[in-house]
Amino acid sequence: MKTATLLSHIAIFLSGVFIALLVSTSYIAKINDSSARAGISPGTNDFVVSAGTRGGSSLSSSAAAAASNEGTEIEGLKKAAKDYARSLHEERQKTLELQKQLSKLQQNNGAGASSESTTATDDDIEGSLRERLLQSFQTQYNKIHKGTDICSILPQPTPTSLSLWSHHLPHIFNATKHSADHPEYIFHDFTALLLHFMTPDRLQRSVKTLPLDWTPVERSLDVLYRRWKAVQTEVNAYQKSNNLPPDQPIPEAAMKHINGKLHLPRKLNILVMGGSVTMGVVCHINPVTTATGKYSRRNCAWPGRVATFFSSLFGGYELVEFHTLALGGTNTESGITMWDYSLLPGDVPYPDIVINAYATNDMHYNSVQDAIAKNITLGTSVFQLSQAFVRQVLTPKRGCGHAPPLLLYLDDYLGNEQNEVMTTLLSSQTINLISGYYGIASMSYGDAVRDMVYGDTNEWCFSSKWWEGGAYQRAVHPHMGMHISMVWIVAFNLMNLMTTYCSLPESDHEHSPKHQIHRRNHAGVQSTSDGTWDYGYRPIDGLPTLRKEKELEGGPKAKPRGIPPPLTDELSLEHITQEWKKDGDSNAHLWNTLKECIDLGHANDDVGHETLPKPCIYSWVANLERKLDNPKRLTDKLKPFVTANEGWSAADDNNKLGWVPSSGLNSKFTMEFKSISHPVRAVTWMIMRSYGEKWEGSTLRVQVFSGGTLLASKDIVGFHDKKTSETYNIKMRLDDGTSGGSGGGGAVLGSDLKITFQLVGGTTFKISGMAICDH
Repeated sequence: MKTATLLSHIAIFLSGVFIALLVSTSYIAKINDSSARAGISPGTNDFVVSAGTRGGSSLSSSAAAAASNEGTEIEGLKKAAKDYARSLHEERQKTLELQKQLSKLQQNNGAGASSESTTATDDDIEGSLRERLLQSFQTQYNKIHKGTDICSILPQPTPTSLSLWSHHLPHIFNATKHSADHPEYIFHDFTALLLHFMTPDRLQRSVKTLPLDWTPVERSLDVLYRRWKAVQTEVNAYQKSNNLPPDQPIPEAAMKHINGKLHLPRKLNILVMGGSVTMGVVCHINPVTTATGKYSRRNCAWPGRVATFFSSLFGGYELVEFHTLALGGTNTESGITMWDYSLLPGDVPYPDIVINAYATNDMHYNSVQDAIAKNITLGTSVFQLSQAFVRQVLTPKRGCGHAPPLLLYLDDYLGNEQNEVMTTLLSSQTINLISGYYGIASMSYGDAVRDMVYGDTNEWCFSSKWWEGGAYQRAVHPHMGMHISMVWIVAFNLMNLMTTYCSLPESDHEHSPKHQIHRRNHAGVQSTSDGTWDYGYRPIDGLPTLRKEKELEGGPKAKPRGIPPPLTDELSLEHITQEWKKDGDSNAHLWNTLKECIDLGHANDDVGHETLPKPCIYSWVANLERKLDNPKRLTDKLKPFVTANEGWSAADDNNKLGWVPSSGLNSKFTMEFKSISHPVRAVTWMIMRSYGEKWEGSTLRVQVFSGGTLLASKDIVGFHDKKTSETYNIKMRLDDGTSGGSGGGGAVLGSDLKITFQLVGGTTFKISGMAICDH
């Protein structure tokens, strides 16, 4: 049958159905009218006889007979009404189905009346679909949403970070303004052009990996929400007392006063660890002005800019605190030492988030030379350092007291330390490998802008000047444009973590005797499983109840606690499960769940308020903290323990503070520690190696004694042939005899410890840090 003929038949049939429905409706209307006169409440299913139809005991026999006849008629009417209502409903359903088929055939055939008269417009269809999707989401959201957290203040459904960013570019542009650039905004056009280049899709490219366990994100957002809610309450009170409308910002001085109130919940603490790029070396170089006194080094670098950016974006609310541990010449190896020995400055609390920004220095020439000295490739060196750092940070320092922070790896390397493009990508490849295996978040500045830089290597907005006067040169420190762009990279990635987390389905509240935890379902939350066939399955978030008709075998049991075993050439698929379980069992006291920690009395917002474990009896790193940033302060730090000094003093040459032999060759000093508070099994020196005639032959001899016994002795070289000055970490073991002494377990608790330092080669040396510790 041809389509046109079929359409005609369907149209005639629908006309007949319509007439039948009309007749049916008219008939039912008559029935309803009769029912109403008889005291019946009409409806599709229920018919109720009103009290007025019930006769009293004084009815005459004739009235009773009439009532009996009327009752019979009513029963007949009720049955007929039900039958017709059912028939009417069925006919309506058939009509709707036929109308859909007719509409579809008309669209395919392209014949008959215009589509506007028979089908919905594109806008109607899209609007209808949008309404159904929103209604479906809202129904499910209202069903499972049980509490308030920071996700509650976002629009619902939760927008993506890409959407939020794209629709708030004016706010982002204004918030990027440097705090020293008021009121002129002399970098107005430069910032606008950079934002023009750094399109939202480029920022999305910078997102490399997401965390496997979202618990640290959960904890961080909880801290953020508590702080925001408290500040908002203070702002509301100020507006009310000063008769200000809710949408009017309060004065800057008032906002500053509110932010400084000590009773408010703490800020979110973010620790950035890095080298000279993170410090802002040559950040002042820009195409706008050479008057950059206000924008030099740390004041120009991206970590400080991000802190200002968030405050401006949040309307002056100070919710996030950035702390920077950045020293020129340090790499991930230095970061491992600082984290391992808790060498955080006194004013830096335990962080909620740690950002590793050592990628550029991990690819530095000196890192290459270190790898050569160890007879390994640069790639292997970068991998080993990265894995050691990740394992250090992800392993709790003290069980519940200091749960692992959220770790983000930042690949900021876009320099030309190596000329071969494949070699420059070693850091990026290593970060992707480590992040995927350990389930940590990572982001890449290089991947966001690499095509623009490689497309024109003469540009210096996003990298450094590789060409000067027509000659290609080594230049690894990017300029101001990179630091401004990095603000957006870091902010976008942090925002993406929040919107992704808030898009996860909500779980049931986890109850404990003292607290109620508001959580989302994610891979880090494992349902209880004892190996039975249901694997801890729960019919939540729309999942069905299991039929349990058959036990389904082969599913994974709960993972061992802790982090996976170290990636090595020897680790095999055959034994990885056993290795993981063995490590998890041996450190079970460290791997408590969030609920277990709360049950033990560790409130979710108290993370960071306990004193950090201090494994060192004595430690310092020059320029790492504000109170150790000049020669006098360094002298004061050493003075209590220096018992003899022949020619050593503090010096700050070329902005590199350290302890130096001012009297040249044979300069010597001695440090002593009486009745040590805990065992000492290792000493670590942060030393600077440099070049030139002044440094030629530089060698320091260090000897460690306890109770008259030589525990370790080592000659440390202070020069190299590279025209840079870099920081190295030199560790001496005291407990195994590997450092030239007797070993014997190191210095025991309560004993005395003596360390001598003597320049035995060259004319100078520089010690930039010390750590005398229990491991």
